[in-house]
Amino acid sequence: MTHSTLAPTRRSARALGRRDWVLGATTAATVYSAGIAWQAHAVSYPLFSQVSAEEFPAYHLAYNAAIPGVVIVPGFVCFLACAALPWTRPADVPRALAAVVSASGLVSLATTVLWAIPMHDRLDAVGQSAEALAALAQANALRTGALTLGAAALVWSLLRRRAA
Repeated sequence: MTHSTLAPTRRSARALGRRDWVLGATTAATVYSAGIAWQAHAVSYPLFSQVSAEEFPAYHLAYNAAIPGVVIVPGFVCFLACAALPWTRPADVPRALAAVVSASGLVSLATTVLWAIPMHDRLDAVGQSAEALAALAQANALRTGALTLGAAALVWSLLRRRAA
């Protein structure tokens, strides 16, 4: 074997820095949050209309009590990490990709705070409402699309960096 075959590649010789770890964590949080959004789209929110009107208030309270650790906290971490990517990205992550991911985080955050949370509050106040359920599903569809786009861009970025 020659010295050149034993020499490490450029990527393997470089230690992972803080920005690399932040990119990996942002990717993991975004893929997770996109999966949660798809689950809500396909399972949780459609089932809201299957609960009787009498049982809905208790069901929705139980739902709200169950989601903080698995939906709310990871979601907001994801939204903020995505929004911050233009400032936390490694140098080899294109600015345009960081802008797309940032926009996905901001859209998800705004959709959640300005649309989905008010619809959940409305469901708490008035009980099962077809209009509120439809609006909640629309908000989640927009959030799901944004998170899916952000997750795809982040995964592509990691795969692109690995191939380099």
